[in-house]
Amino acid sequence: MPSAQTDAGRETPAAQVARRERILDAAVELAGEGGYDAVQMREVAERAEVALGTLYRYFPSKTHLLISALGRTFQQLQDGAQSAGNTGTPEERVYRTVAHITRFLAKNRRLSGAMVRALMTAEADAAQDVEAVDDVLVGFLAAATHAPGEVASERDTLNAHIIGKVWLIDVVTFLSGRMTVSQVLEDLEETIALVMRG
Repeated sequence: MPSAQTDAGRETPAAQVARRERILDAAVELAGEGGYDAVQMREVAERAEVALGTLYRYFPSKTHLLISALGRTFQQLQDGAQSAGNTGTPEERVYRTVAHITRFLAKNRRLSGAMVRALMTAEADAAQDVEAVDDVLVGFLAAATHAPGEVASERDTLNAHIIGKVWLIDVVTFLSGRMTVSQVLEDLEETIALVMRG
């Protein structure tokens, strides 16, 4: 059986990735159970079976941890959306993409609230994590305008940025109880049509 240690006694990259995934899994479970306040670094470390110091080496704060969890969630949702097919017009595909993300976040409201709260309150030291999440979301939306393997144009990326910003505002409004999922999806459908036909 292969060891997770190299000859020098240090962990392999695969073991480090596995540990990072366990930490993210633990944070997602805690957020899903009790929202933002339930994600305490000591509890995350215990659930992930890592030392607290190790957790802080991977994620310097709860904000970094939850923003990384959001980025991973977007990536997983993108993988799921791509496997569902690429039929319809570009507008229809982009709408299906944002609807897929929105319905997931609505179904997992405590988790969504925790991740979005971390994103919205992130300070400058988490800028790189925020940018990574933004890149995943924009890439996800821009890719929906094309067949698999095609490269998004500069205009597609700009459109994806605009749609993503409107979507984020709508999700925050939804999570605060001031919009329903149906209202979010209706607003996004109108935004997509306006932006992509403009």
